[in-house]
Amino acid sequence: MTMAQNPSEQAKKFIDASLKGSSRPPSKAAYSRAIKLARLAIEELTLVATRVRR
Repeated sequence: MTMAQNPSEQAKKFIDASLKGSSRPPSKAAYSRAIKLARLAIEELTLVATRVRR
């Protein structure tokens, strides 16, 4: 398993990929919230994966 090097960049890629094909782009506020939540999730998953490896 490869760990995310930059959670913010990984979050942006994830959100952008999930929005492909949508008829209308989200508002700036919704996009920012989604990035923040995805970044937090990636950071938490990385922490859990690190603990499991030990």
